[in-house]
Amino acid sequence: MSLKMPLVRSSILWLLFTTSGLLSSLVQAEEVAPPAYVELTPIFIVNHQSEGSQLKYIKTSISIRTDEDRVELIEDNMPVVRDAIVMFLSSRTTDQVTGAIAREETREGAAEAVNNALKTETGITPVKDILFASFVTQ
Repeated sequence: MSLKMPLVRSSILWLLFTTSGLLSSLVQAEEVAPPAYVELTPIFIVNHQSEGSQLKYIKTSISIRTDEDRVELIEDNMPVVRDAIVMFLSSRTTDQVTGAIAREETREGAAEAVNNALKTETGITPVKDILFASFVTQ
């Protein structure tokens, strides 16, 4: 009986080890899938909220990172995507668009705004990330 217990334990350990290796391979295969990018043209020029009567502007070039099978969905709903970005950017204050941390929050907020709009329109949230190729405020 004492010979069987180590054999059973080693068999169980081998089974756990090989199972975890297979799961790890599956997870890595999913992570390696290349992303797709949708460049939004023309560039965005919107005024945003500011103190006083002086108008402030954001000029930005944007790409959306998504999965390959979601590119067509984004392209087919481009008016909704662009509207969500314009509405989001125009609601930002000067403090919310100035500096690296504020721009990162703006990227995250823009992705959420586009996903919310697309979820309402299509039931799907395809945007993984919003990328700014340029971002100028005045």
